[in-house]
Amino acid sequence: MPVDRTVIVERTVTVPVDRTVIVERTVTVIVEPTPVPPPPPGPSIFQMGIFEEPVTRNFWNYYGGPGGSVWTGYVLDGLSTSLYQYSDQRFDWIPLLADGFPSALVMETFAGNDVWTSEIKIKQGVNWSDGVEITAADFVFIVDTVQELELGGNFASAIDPAFIDHVEALDSHTVKIFFKATDADGNPQNPGLSVWQFGIAFAPILAKHYWEPIVEEAKQAADDVVGQQEALFAHVSESEPSAGGYTFAKWEPGAFFENAGDDNWFRKGIMVVEYEGGGYQEIDPSGNFDVTYYGDATGTKTLEFEIGPNVDSAIFSIYGNKDSAILALANGDIDYIFNPLGLEKGHQDIVNATPDLDVLSNPSNGVRYLGFNVRKAPMNITAFRQAIAAVIDKEFVTGTILQGTAIPVYAMVPSGNGFWNNSNVVSLGRGLSRADRIELAVGLLKDAGFTYETEPKVSDDGNFVEVQGEGLRMPDGTLVPTLELMAPSAGYDPMRSTFAIWIERWLNDVGIPAKAKLTGLNVIVGKLFSDTVAEDLDMWILGWNLTLYPDYLEAFFNFRHAPENEEGGLNWGGYNNATFNDLSFALLTESDLNAARDVVFELQEFLAEDLPYVTLFTTPILDTYRPTKVEFPYTSVLGGITGTLVSGLQQEVLIK
Repeated sequence: MPVDRTVIVERTVTVPVDRTVIVERTVTVIVEPTPVPPPPPGPSIFQMGIFEEPVTRNFWNYYGGPGGSVWTGYVLDGLSTSLYQYSDQRFDWIPLLADGFPSALVMETFAGNDVWTSEIKIKQGVNWSDGVEITAADFVFIVDTVQELELGGNFASAIDPAFIDHVEALDSHTVKIFFKATDADGNPQNPGLSVWQFGIAFAPILAKHYWEPIVEEAKQAADDVVGQQEALFAHVSESEPSAGGYTFAKWEPGAFFENAGDDNWFRKGIMVVEYEGGGYQEIDPSGNFDVTYYGDATGTKTLEFEIGPNVDSAIFSIYGNKDSAILALANGDIDYIFNPLGLEKGHQDIVNATPDLDVLSNPSNGVRYLGFNVRKAPMNITAFRQAIAAVIDKEFVTGTILQGTAIPVYAMVPSGNGFWNNSNVVSLGRGLSRADRIELAVGLLKDAGFTYETEPKVSDDGNFVEVQGEGLRMPDGTLVPTLELMAPSAGYDPMRSTFAIWIERWLNDVGIPAKAKLTGLNVIVGKLFSDTVAEDLDMWILGWNLTLYPDYLEAFFNFRHAPENEEGGLNWGGYNNATFNDLSFALLTESDLNAARDVVFELQEFLAEDLPYVTLFTTPILDTYRPTKVEFPYTSVLGGITGTLVSGLQQEVLIK
C-alpha cells in the first residue's frame, strides 16, 4: 500500500554500569512509487441505431435515384455542402459555402433570350476533406451534370430545368446563375423562393475532381440518359472527399455504417450565437469567417454552441427491426436511436422503465399517407378516392388502436409547420359514425355511376357491417378488380401496417375488393421507382419527411414530375390535373412570402378534395437517447432531433 512519508522509529536504552547512554535508531524509508500516467482516453464515439439498411452510399443515387430512403440520408449527412443552409433551431436562411448573400436579381440578355441573373461569392480557403480547395467549378460541375443527365428526384427540385438556364464560374470563387425569364410557352416568369432561395441555393455540391471522371465514364456507358443515370448510380464511392464534417469510414451491411470526424472541416470550432432580437453570429477562432446577420449581436442569447464534429467516429448500428433497436438502446449498446416513425405504447414502456434514458417530444414535419395510381381505373375517378377517404376512420385507429401515439392528418402540410399549414381543408368523414361513413361512401360511388350487386348493410345499432358490399362495378360496367395495397410490415412500422389492415377491412366492407400486402420498405420503394410503376401500382402507404418550404406540393403532384415525364420523378401515382399543375407551378415563381403562403393554402384545399393522396396521420417526434452520454446543443425543434441530425446536428453532438 503506498505511503506518503518516511517513518523514523527511535528507542533509547540506558546501561546502568557506566551510565553510557546508547541510542538505537531505526530508520525505515519507504520510497514513493513513480506515478504512472493514466491511459489516454479512447476514441469518442457517437453510438446510434437505425432499423433499416441504407440503400446506397452513392450520393447521386440517394438524391436523384431509387436510393432515396431516409435511412440513407442519415448516414450520408456530412458528405456534401451547399451555398446556403438553415440556421440551427430558428431556421434562418444563412450562407454556408457562400461568402455573404447573393446580388439582387437583374434582367439580362443571353444568347438572344431574356434571363434573370444573380452572382454569389464563395468563401476562399475552404477545402474538401482531401485538402483540395472548393471552388466555383464544383458548383458549376453539379449543375451541368444534373442538366446533362436529366437527373430527377430531389435534384430536379433543387435544379429545376423549367427555371435554371445554366450557371457560370466568373472566377475561381464567384458563380453566376442564369434563370429563364420566360416559361416554355414564352410567358414571363420569375425565379421565386422555391427555385432560388430554397432551391438551387440549397442544391448539394460534390467534389468535381473526384466525380468528374466517374460521370464521364457513366456518359460513355450508354447512349441514353436512363442508362447513363444507372451507370452513375451504380458507382461505389471509394475515398470520396467530403465537405460537411464527416468522411466515410466503413460499411458492414446488416451490422453498422461508420463515418469518421473530419478535423480539417472549415467550420470546426466556430461558435454560433443566436440572439433574441434576431441577430445571428458566427465567431471563428481563426478570424477568417466571422459573420453577423439579421441584426446586431447584442442582447439576450437564445442559443450558443460550438460546431464540431466533436466525436472521432459516428457509428450507425443496423438492426433488423424497431424492437431490436429499442432493446439495444435499453441495454446500453447504443446511446441514440433514429426514430422517424414514432413510439408505440410497448416501446414507450421499455424506454420509461430504463432509468438512464430520456425522451424528447417535438412536433413532426412529416406525414404518412395512402397514395393512388390515378392512371388506372377505378383510382382515376375522384369520387372513388373520396369514398375511400370517407370510410377511413383516422381518429379510431390513432386514438383507440394506437392509443394516442399518432395524430390524424387532413392537410398535406403538417400542423407543426404552422405558418404554412391550412387547418381548414375538407376532412371527409371526420366525426361520422361507421354507419354514416358507409352511407357517405356508397352515395359517392353511386352518384359517380358505380353499381352494386349487393349493397353493404350496417347493423341496426350501427356498430358493424352486417352485409358486405359485393359485385361493385365501375361506371362502364366493369367489375372493380381486387386492388393491392402495399404498406410496410409490422416489424418495420406497426402504425402503418395497422392502418393498412383496417383500410383493407373497411374497403371490403363497402364492396371495394382490396388486399393489404405488408412488405419491406425497400421493396415498396423499388416498385415505385420501377419502369413498370404505371402498370403495376395500385395503392400504397408510405410517408414523407418534408422540407420547411412546402414546394414539395408541386414536386409530388405536378404531372411534369410523373415518372413517365421525368426519370426519378416523385409523382409516382401519375396525378394529372391541369388546374393544379398551373397553380402549383405558379408557386415556384412567388418571391413574396405571404403571397406564396396564399398559394400553398389553396393547393392544400385542392388536394384535400381531389385526393391523389389520403393523408393519414403523423406522430410527435419522440427522440430517445441517453443523456448521461449524449448532449445536444438544443432539444426543442420542429422535426425533432431525428430530423435535425440529418441536416447538421451530428456535427454538434457532445459525447460525455
